[in-house]
Formats: sequence, C-alpha cells, structure tokens
Amino acid sequence: MPKKQGKRFRLLIYERMWQKWGIASLLVALASGVLWLLAPRIRFLPSSLRPLILVPALASFAIFAYVFMARRMAWVQCRPGHFQIQTPVYPLAISYSRIKIVRPTEFSHIFDPSKEKPARRDWLRPYWGMTAVVIEISKYPVKKEWLRLWFNHYMFSTEVTGFVFLVDDWMTLSRELQDFRSNWELQRAARRKQPAR
Repeated sequence: MPKKQGKRFRLLIYERMWQKWGIASLLVALASGVLWLLAPRIRFLPSSLRPLILVPALASFAIFAYVFMARRMAWVQCRPGHFQIQTPVYPLAISYSRIKIVRPTEFSHIFDPSKEKPARRDWLRPYWGMTAVVIEISKYPVKKEWLRLWFNHYMFSTEVTGFVFLVDDWMTLSRELQDFRSNWELQRAARRKQPAR
C-alpha cells in the first residue's frame, strides 16, 4: 500500500538565513530596547522622539521571529497527489502531472559562485559543493513573480522552469519524488481503466 506522505525535508537555504540574520537582528532589537530605556536620561533627545527608538527594535524582532520560524517551517514533502513546498508564510502544492524530470545537480552548477556578489558567495560557501534536487516542471501553478515574493531566490532554477531543493538528504528526496510520482501515475491509469457508470 502506498505511503500517505513522505518525509519532510528541511530547506537548508532557510537554515542559513537563521545563521546569518538571527543573532544580528536579536542584538539590534536588544540595543534599541536598551536605548529606549535610557532615552529619558539623554538630555538632547526630545521626549517626543522616544517612541521612534522602538521602530528598529520592533523591525529587528520581526526579522528575528521570521528567521527563527523559517528554519523549522521551510520544507518540501511528497504526498499522494502532489509534492508540497512549505515556506514560513506561503505553502504551495504542485501536482505530479507537472513534473518533467527530477535530477540531482551540484548547487554551484545551478548558481555560478563567480557571478554572485562577494557577500552572497561567502554566505553560501557551505553549499557550493553540495548536491541539490532540481525538479523541472511544465509550468508554475501560479505566476513566478508571485512566487518570488514568498520563496527564496535560490529555490528557482536558472536554466529551466522548476525548483531547486537544497536538503540534507538529496538521495532520499529524489527517490521519494520518483516513487510517489510512479504510484500517482499507476493510480491514475487504474482509474482510467475503470468502466464509466
């Protein structure tokens, strides 16, 4: 009997966002909070400006909360009729009928490190030698411009219409995608053979 759903594979690109932004945003939030507490003692700062000091604290805390959630809430998972991409604020289900090919590719072959800005190249240094799963699809279920608002830039293939999944266990993800897709195709074929009532 086919499995109801596969394993959840964490999207490592969101884990990296936590490592990059988590501590920095928390420190900015704390520093702004301390400045707000000390503001009444700062003579040259008008009391009417004191609430503005909280703006960076609130913005930084919002970034901290987002990247904290992102590392746990960003994953991809196979399900009986589709595969699910979950990001912190936007889920997307894609039918297996859209899949053209699933293939492993080294991350640096998809995104050329020499074309990246130095800061991004350093930020992605742990991933350049890793293998990612590329899923080429016939077309996106919604406009790509809309997806770019919610998905990380490094989740989109640069060469084909499709997604790039950088996960801990690319072999298992690749196998599950093939297995779930095959089961879906068999069930679809069986339904088509059933006589119409």
